[in-house]
Amino acid sequence: MTPKDEKTKVRAERVDTKCGSIGHMTADEIKKRTIGPDVNVSCPDCGEIHLTPEDVTEAQAKKLTATPKFKKIEADAEQQRKG
Repeated sequence: MTPKDEKTKVRAERVDTKCGSIGHMTADEIKKRTIGPDVNVSCPDCGEIHLTPEDVTEAQAKKLTATPKFKKIEADAEQQRKG
């Protein structure tokens, strides 16, 4: 088969058939869903980088309110409220 005859692989997901939540993913799972050379492997749910399924399980077990990102957002909101 010549390069001209080869088909480009395209990945797509339907989000209209589920809640649309992506959840925690490993870096490899994110790479599978990404098209192009520039890949940000930060988890879309928490912003951390999960290299193993165990990392994902650990992240899912954390309470969202216990994350540094949440605490910063909470502090910023409190500062604006006091304003």
